[in-house]
Amino acid sequence: MTTRHTDPLDRVRAIPLEPLAVALGYRRDPTDRARYRRNDSVISINNGRFYDHRAATGGGGAIDLVIHATGCRFPDALRFLRDHAPAEPDGTVARAPRRLQLPRDTPAAWPGVRDALVRNRALSADILDTCRTRGSILADHRHNAVFICRTATGQITGAELLGTRHQAGARSFKGMAPGSRKARGGFHIACDTGTPRTVILTESAVDALSARCLRIDPTPRTGAVIVSTAGVATTLPAWIEDWKPDRIVCAYDADETGDHAASRLARTDPRVTRLRPEGEKDWNDLLRKRSKP
Repeated sequence: MTTRHTDPLDRVRAIPLEPLAVALGYRRDPTDRARYRRNDSVISINNGRFYDHRAATGGGGAIDLVIHATGCRFPDALRFLRDHAPAEPDGTVARAPRRLQLPRDTPAAWPGVRDALVRNRALSADILDTCRTRGSILADHRHNAVFICRTATGQITGAELLGTRHQAGARSFKGMAPGSRKARGGFHIACDTGTPRTVILTESAVDALSARCLRIDPTPRTGAVIVSTAGVATTLPAWIEDWKPDRIVCAYDADETGDHAASRLARTDPRVTRLRPEGEKDWNDLLRKRSKP
């Protein structure tokens, strides 16, 4: 009898792409269950293969998807997969982690992460320091910025991750901590000390912070909070209703995906109004443009 050995790399490549896409920051398109969207990418997944409609390229297997989505190298992709969707010793493929696994805070990495967010993203050092003091932003040992997601009452539900160290020409790593639940909470930052009556929706934690720096609320009033939904949402996440907001401002990116999501939200909720980062694709692009001397 011949014993069949399975190549460990083959097991890693066979990790299901659908939950992996979510870990990489994609959200399933409600109108097409094979399609996943992120602010910089739209992919379709079919039988272990993916195709990026915006980049007009594709590939097969989990390793290829991580490299494509993050711009990282092969060893980094393997480390990501080990942390987010590891293969089991018996050769079966593990499902996406269900229990939240937040990266451990690494205080020694924070000065470099903070400097990168200020230098490369034009974010306010004072706002970052306030978020750090409140436990809303951490730095992990890989020098990722870790943006903590919470419910309206402060319960931690996950984290957005953003790489701050990358090679020239490569995209910054973006993803979610394993076990994050976007439907239960998100990164959010208050505009003032009032009870939130206005909720401003953005597509990422960096955009939420950028919007806070820009003070984008078109009709300022007491009680506003800026929320990242970590991608676009075409229905208002239920956890936001805990604030009982009077007004929802959909401040998604100025592109087809953002406009479509805003239109869907407005059709089902009369509180919704649209606010676009005019002249730029997203709020961080606008902040960086305005911060140039």
